[in-house]
Amino acid sequence: MAQKGRSYGGLTREERDAQRRQRLLAAAKEIIGTKGYAASTIPGMCAASKVSTRHFYELYPGKEDLFVDLYDRITADSYARVAASLGATAGEPIFERVPAAVLAYLDPMLKDTRVARIAFVEIMGASPRIEKLRLGYRETLVEIVSTECAAAVRRGEIRDRDWRFAALALVGAVTAIVYDWALRRPRSSREALENQLAGLALVLFTSDPVYLPASSGYRPDVQR
Repeated sequence: MAQKGRSYGGLTREERDAQRRQRLLAAAKEIIGTKGYAASTIPGMCAASKVSTRHFYELYPGKEDLFVDLYDRITADSYARVAASLGATAGEPIFERVPAAVLAYLDPMLKDTRVARIAFVEIMGASPRIEKLRLGYRETLVEIVSTECAAAVRRGEIRDRDWRFAALALVGAVTAIVYDWALRRPRSSREALENQLAGLALVLFTSDPVYLPASSGYRPDVQR
C-alpha cells in the first residue's frame, strides 16, 4: 500500500484521493440528480466514477457522507455567489440588490437541472442529519434577508415587516417553481423565469401592503 504522500504515477496520495473524490462527487451529482438519492448506491457510484469500494470507504464512511459533501459544495457555491452579488451592489437600493442576489443564489440550479433536483427535492427529509443541515442553511438565508431588509428599512426604502415570513415564503415558492420549470417540456426561457423570480422577491420584500383594500382581510396593524 502506498505511503501517505508517496508519489505514484506522478501523483501523491493526496492528489490521487482528491481526484477520486471529484469523480465520486460527479457520479453522485449525476445519479442523485437524475434518479434520486434513494436509488443511489455505493457500488453504483463507484462503478460510475471508476473508484473502488475500498477507496470509497477511505474517503467517505457511507453514502450519506458523500451526499452531505455534495450538498455542502452546492450550497457553499450559491452562498458565495450571494456574497459576491451583495458586495458588487453595495450602496445600491434594495430594489437593485434583492433581484441580483436572488438570481446569484439560483444560478447553479438554473444552469443544471440535476443541481436543482438535489438542492430542492432530494435534500428534503433524506435523513435526520441531512435535514438538520438543510435547515441550518435555510436559517443562514433567513439571516441574510433579515439583515439586508432591516438595513433598507433604516434607509427609508421599505417598511418593516416579518422578514422571516417573507424569506421562508420566497424559499418555499422558489423550491416549487424552479423544480417545476426544470421538469416541464416545453418550458419558458431561463430569462423569463429569472424575471418572474426577481419580481416575486421584490413583491415579498419591498411591496407595501398597507395600501391593500380593507376587503382583502389584511390588517397592517398585525405584524409580528
